[in-house]
Amino acid sequence: MEGLELRGGKVNALIRHAVAALLNASNPDVSYDLSVSEVVEKFNDSVSGGDIEATKNNFESFNEQGCPLN
Repeated sequence: MEGLELRGGKVNALIRHAVAALLNASNPDVSYDLSVSEVVEKFNDSVSGGDIEATKNNFESFNEQGCPLN
């Protein structure tokens, strides 16, 4: 919950979208573009010298495709 409540951009925005990506990827009723391990790997790569903004944008795009859950 703490990650979802972060405000602002850069790393905070990445964290928000990464948490949402993990929730989506771990739900068997959601067809998500990445596995949980891929989300973790992409997140870790971006915070250890990768492109934070590009990774955030990638997660954001996948997260906003729609959701079958009510």
